[in-house]
Amino acid sequence: MLRLSHFLVIFLLVSGQLALKAQSDEVRVGLRGGYNAAFGGFAAVSIETKQTIWKDFSIDGGVQCSTIGRTALEARPEYTMDFTWGKISPEILISYTNLASVNSFAAGAGASADFGGLTARFGWYYRIFGGHESWITENFNIYYDLRVHLLRKVDDWRLNLIITNNEIFELERHFQPTFIAECFHYPKSRIGISFGIGCKPAGMFNMSADNYQTFIKTGLCYRW
Repeated sequence: MLRLSHFLVIFLLVSGQLALKAQSDEVRVGLRGGYNAAFGGFAAVSIETKQTIWKDFSIDGGVQCSTIGRTALEARPEYTMDFTWGKISPEILISYTNLASVNSFAAGAGASADFGGLTARFGWYYRIFGGHESWITENFNIYYDLRVHLLRKVDDWRLNLIITNNEIFELERHFQPTFIAECFHYPKSRIGISFGIGCKPAGMFNMSADNYQTFIKTGLCYRW
């Protein structure tokens, strides 16, 4: 069960993001539905934002709530450096989730490199999770994200093929990747819609996986 304090955090975060619309680069509303071997069918709604704070400093993050009683918050401050061949963006990862009175806090650092047709992210994170007086510490975890960008020469469409263990709100251990195909369409210069399908297979790298999951997701974004 979510406590009143959790709803308060969500309300303040969402209200703050909506109030900052005039200064934000993008605000996104997303819906996700699927099946998880541990929880059965599920659905989730999220509000995300990418905001330029100052020059090349920006922050990407948001909040997600699901029908299984899970709440997730995430923020990624980053600094982007331009080069002739692409971009490099060092970042800090901050993540919090709550499910059935079990809290999980994660913090880490990494960097992404954008080569135009390919984006690669790699980093490390530290995590603790538990509740009351029982806590488990994970001192060292690796996160990664590899994206192939197709349809780059088509103005209104984007198609991405992704292998990741740190999709937003879904921070996993290194041996549990998720495979995603997602498509974006921008019928207007400031308005975009998205659709994607994903799968988190069981037993990757000979490891037992209770979180076998398939899902579809869709979203709407508004850009400034």
